[in-house]
Amino acid sequence: MSQSEAPGEFAALASEISARCADAIESGRLGDIPDDSLGQVFASVVRLFAAKAQAGPAPRPFGRNSGVSPTDVVIGCSAMLDAAGLAVFELGAWQAMSQVGRQPNPRS
Repeated sequence: MSQSEAPGEFAALASEISARCADAIESGRLGDIPDDSLGQVFASVVRLFAAKAQAGPAPRPFGRNSGVSPTDVVIGCSAMLDAAGLAVFELGAWQAMSQVGRQPNPRS
């Protein structure tokens, strides 16, 4: 795969994964998605997002028409903090010391 093909292929793969996830949710077939596979995809996306945020302005965390709710965000963040052995206090302290990954305030 050439570098010029990579963005298009990544976009197609992202669309495919997004569609399969939406289908599993909407059809109530959550068990069709193996936990280990979901964890592998989730970890890879989190690592890539972190690398991009550390390299420059952080990308928006949710793509167009993502449908991610505040409840989804809290559940996902809580699970990630638990898995990493971090407390919300530690996250707050880190955020106070760093601007990495921060999104611009849309109200400013």
